[in-house]
Amino acid sequence: MAELIKLNLLQFFIVIIAIVVTTPAVGYNGDDYYFNETDTFNQLILDIYIDETGKALVTGYVDDINGLSFLETAEYLYENDTKQLYALTNALTWKYADKWVLNFSTCDYYTDYHTVFYLPEDVKLLVSHSKGLEHFVTTSNESLVIDVQGYNIESPATTIEYQQPLRETDDEGGDSGFSLSPGYLLLIIALSVLTLALFTVIVKQKRRGDQHAEEQQVRVKEGKIEPTREMVRVMETLTERERAIVNALLKHNGEMTQADLRYETGIPKSSLTGTLRSLERRKIIIKKEWGRTNVIELSEWFLSEGERK
Repeated sequence: MAELIKLNLLQFFIVIIAIVVTTPAVGYNGDDYYFNETDTFNQLILDIYIDETGKALVTGYVDDINGLSFLETAEYLYENDTKQLYALTNALTWKYADKWVLNFSTCDYYTDYHTVFYLPEDVKLLVSHSKGLEHFVTTSNESLVIDVQGYNIESPATTIEYQQPLRETDDEGGDSGFSLSPGYLLLIIALSVLTLALFTVIVKQKRRGDQHAEEQQVRVKEGKIEPTREMVRVMETLTERERAIVNALLKHNGEMTQADLRYETGIPKSSLTGTLRSLERRKIIIKKEWGRTNVIELSEWFLSEGERK
């Protein structure tokens, strides 16, 4: 049984390490267009692995970690750009007599909530959770899987009471070979993953610095374009955010990097990309790529409006 658990854990962490290593670096084509229809979307998607000692490894994605109180005492790493979370904690479980209690709760509102708990396959359990959530219990790879999910739910909570079977002592088996307990193995591998993830963050920050230096070299021409009457007429047909972008470009001689444009207008990245795409479709702006930096320019069509009758 222990060997199967070790094998499953190793397979899982090979996948985790692959995800960490292949996560796109911050700034690498980071300004490419993508859509996010609403800025209020808040999701939590986590896998929670519990070992025999009650220690939990938490991995997945969450838009805002402020509602996760267990992180106050956990060892964790959170990527603000990718929203990825890796955490190792003892705060989710406690034991009384021969029973364990697992409690996972948050104090936030989620439009999409999905947690998957992995326990040893041979435990006896009782699952309870907040109204609006539903759960499914299955088995997979020698683990008992409790899948809890819900939508548009506030302060979700899940409690799982479980009891592990009694284990035979090593003396009865007569096996004097060295072996790691699943909990200890989980701890070693989890710390290795956290170390690798930390190294990845350092590399990403270095690349972010390289991108900033590159943007400094691609600084656009200084100056200001005075809008003509025809330009103003076109701008009157735009939305508030579209006008803010055009005004910022006019202020900077019709040309800015996308990162500077986002900073000056204060428009969230998820909304900025969609707004830029709309302006590009209307032939008001064009996008040029300079290395890993996107440069946004007012189009010749828009700038020539002053000459049109």
